[in-house]
Amino acid sequence: MNLEEIENLVSMLKEARISELTVSADGTTVRLKKPLSPAAVKKQPVSETPKATEPETANRPEPAADFLTAPMVGIFHSIDSVGARGNSVRAGQVVGVIESMKLMNDVIADRDGIIAEVLVEDGMPVEYGQNLFRLTSNE
Repeated sequence: MNLEEIENLVSMLKEARISELTVSADGTTVRLKKPLSPAAVKKQPVSETPKATEPETANRPEPAADFLTAPMVGIFHSIDSVGARGNSVRAGQVVGVIESMKLMNDVIADRDGIIAEVLVEDGMPVEYGQNLFRLTSNE
Protein backbone atom coordinates (compact mmCIF):
# COMPACT_ATOMS: atom_id res chain seq x y z
CA MET A 1 0.00 0.00 0.00
CA ASN A 2 1.51 3.33 -0.99
CA LEU A 3 1.20 6.78 0.56
CA GLU A 4 -1.35 7.99 -2.01
CA GLU A 5 -3.67 5.07 -1.23
CA ILE A 6 -3.38 5.77 2.51
CA GLU A 7 -4.14 9.47 1.93
CA ASN A 8 -7.24 8.44 -0.06
CA LEU A 9 -8.36 6.26 2.86
CA VAL A 10 -7.89 9.16 5.29
CA SER A 11 -9.93 11.40 3.00
CA MET A 12 -12.70 8.79 2.74
CA LEU A 13 -12.81 8.40 6.53
CA LYS A 14 -13.14 12.17 7.03
CA GLU A 15 -16.20 12.27 4.74
CA ALA A 16 -17.85 9.06 5.96
CA ARG A 17 -20.18 8.74 8.94
CA ILE A 18 -18.01 6.05 10.49
CA SER A 19 -15.34 6.41 13.15
CA GLU A 20 -13.00 3.54 12.29
CA LEU A 21 -11.62 1.92 9.14
CA THR A 22 -9.26 -1.06 8.81
CA VAL A 23 -7.82 -2.06 5.44
CA SER A 24 -5.36 -4.85 4.66
CA ALA A 25 -3.55 -5.08 1.32
CA ASP A 26 -0.18 -6.32 0.09
CA GLY A 27 0.74 -7.58 3.56
CA THR A 28 0.13 -4.15 5.14
CA THR A 29 -2.72 -3.32 7.50
CA VAL A 30 -3.82 0.27 8.01
CA ARG A 31 -6.21 1.11 10.85
CA LEU A 32 -7.63 4.63 10.95
CA LYS A 33 -9.79 6.07 13.73
CA LYS A 34 -11.48 9.39 14.29
CA PRO A 35 -13.42 10.56 17.33
CA LEU A 36 -17.18 10.28 17.17
CA SER A 37 -19.03 13.52 16.68
CA PRO A 38 -21.01 14.74 19.73
CA ALA A 39 -24.25 13.94 17.87
CA ALA A 40 -23.18 10.33 17.22
CA VAL A 41 -22.11 9.82 20.82
CA LYS A 42 -25.47 11.16 21.98
CA LYS A 43 -27.33 8.60 19.79
CA GLN A 44 -25.54 5.56 21.27
CA PRO A 45 -27.68 3.56 23.68
CA VAL A 46 -26.78 3.95 27.32
CA SER A 47 -26.97 1.06 29.77
CA GLU A 48 -29.46 1.57 32.58
CA THR A 49 -27.12 0.06 35.19
CA PRO A 50 -23.39 0.61 35.44
CA LYS A 51 -21.33 -2.21 33.96
CA ALA A 52 -19.34 -2.63 37.16
CA THR A 53 -22.46 -3.89 38.99
CA GLU A 54 -23.64 -6.25 36.23
CA PRO A 55 -23.02 -9.98 36.71
CA GLU A 56 -20.69 -11.71 34.25
CA THR A 57 -23.60 -13.36 32.42
CA ALA A 58 -25.10 -9.95 31.61
CA ASN A 59 -22.16 -9.19 29.30
CA ARG A 60 -22.98 -12.14 27.06
CA PRO A 61 -25.04 -11.31 23.97
CA GLU A 62 -28.64 -12.49 24.00
CA PRO A 63 -29.50 -15.43 21.73
CA ALA A 64 -29.53 -14.48 18.05
CA ALA A 65 -32.95 -16.14 17.65
CA ASP A 66 -34.59 -13.04 19.17
CA PHE A 67 -32.84 -10.49 16.94
CA LEU A 68 -32.50 -9.36 13.35
CA THR A 69 -28.81 -8.64 12.80
CA ALA A 70 -26.76 -6.61 10.33
CA PRO A 71 -25.63 -8.73 7.37
CA MET A 72 -22.70 -6.39 6.71
CA VAL A 73 -20.78 -3.32 7.86
CA GLY A 74 -22.14 0.07 6.80
CA ILE A 75 -24.60 2.84 7.62
CA PHE A 76 -28.07 1.68 8.67
CA HIS A 77 -31.13 3.41 7.19
CA SER A 78 -34.57 2.58 8.53
CA ILE A 79 -37.72 2.12 6.51
CA ASP A 80 -40.16 4.01 8.72
CA SER A 81 -43.28 2.27 7.49
CA VAL A 82 -41.81 -1.16 8.28
CA GLY A 83 -39.02 -1.03 10.86
CA ALA A 84 -40.92 0.65 13.69
CA ARG A 85 -41.68 -0.69 17.16
CA GLY A 86 -44.89 -2.74 17.26
CA ASN A 87 -44.96 -3.51 13.54
CA SER A 88 -45.36 -7.07 12.29
CA VAL A 89 -42.74 -8.41 9.88
CA ARG A 90 -42.80 -11.51 7.71
CA ALA A 91 -39.88 -13.70 6.69
CA GLY A 92 -38.33 -12.24 3.53
CA GLN A 93 -39.62 -8.71 4.16
CA VAL A 94 -37.20 -5.76 3.82
CA VAL A 95 -37.01 -3.95 7.19
CA GLY A 96 -34.16 -1.52 6.44
CA VAL A 97 -31.10 -0.94 4.31
CA ILE A 98 -27.37 -0.74 4.97
CA GLU A 99 -25.34 1.65 2.87
CA SER A 100 -21.90 0.28 2.12
CA MET A 101 -19.50 1.67 -0.47
CA LYS A 102 -22.28 3.86 -1.94
CA LEU A 103 -24.52 0.82 -2.48
CA MET A 104 -27.79 0.15 -0.66
CA ASN A 105 -28.16 -3.42 0.64
CA ASP A 106 -31.47 -4.72 1.99
CA VAL A 107 -31.84 -5.93 5.56
CA ILE A 108 -34.30 -8.79 5.25
CA ALA A 109 -36.25 -10.41 8.08
CA ASP A 110 -35.32 -14.08 8.34
CA ARG A 111 -38.47 -14.99 10.28
CA ASP A 112 -41.93 -13.73 11.16
CA GLY A 113 -42.33 -11.61 14.28
CA ILE A 114 -43.25 -8.31 15.86
CA ILE A 115 -40.62 -5.61 16.31
CA ALA A 116 -40.36 -5.22 20.07
CA GLU A 117 -37.40 -2.85 20.01
CA VAL A 118 -35.40 -0.88 17.44
CA LEU A 119 -31.77 -1.02 18.57
CA VAL A 120 -30.12 1.38 16.08
CA GLU A 121 -31.14 4.77 14.81
CA ASP A 122 -31.30 5.88 11.20
CA GLY A 123 -27.86 6.95 9.96
CA MET A 124 -25.88 5.03 12.59
CA PRO A 125 -22.85 2.93 11.59
CA VAL A 126 -23.33 -0.80 12.19
CA GLU A 127 -21.01 -3.79 12.31
CA TYR A 128 -21.51 -7.24 10.82
CA GLY A 129 -23.73 -9.28 13.14
CA GLN A 130 -24.81 -6.27 15.23
CA ASN A 131 -28.36 -6.54 16.58
CA LEU A 132 -30.68 -4.14 14.74
CA PHE A 133 -34.15 -5.19 15.92
CA ARG A 134 -35.43 -7.33 18.79
CA LEU A 135 -38.33 -9.51 17.71
CA THR A 136 -41.05 -11.26 19.63
CA SER A 137 -43.13 -14.06 18.16
CA ASN A 138 -46.47 -13.43 16.47
CA GLU A 139 -48.13 -16.05 18.67
